[in-house]
Amino acid sequence: MAASPGRQHFVDTNNQKIVVVVQMITHLKQAGAERTEVFFVGGNSAVVQGAIDAVFGRLWS
Repeated sequence: MAASPGRQHFVDTNNQKIVVVVQMITHLKQAGAERTEVFFVGGNSAVVQGAIDAVFGRLWS
């Protein structure tokens, strides 16, 4: 089952979350996504998830 355009799920293997997420945010905004969900697996996911949620909140508000 393919993920919807506004739902992104990826595995962090090299602690490159921020770089990848900035690229994803840029792509989603260009694609016109009105809402998005990002899920992290691996690394210090909870801390990064909170930081990215704050970024998304500002971008989509």
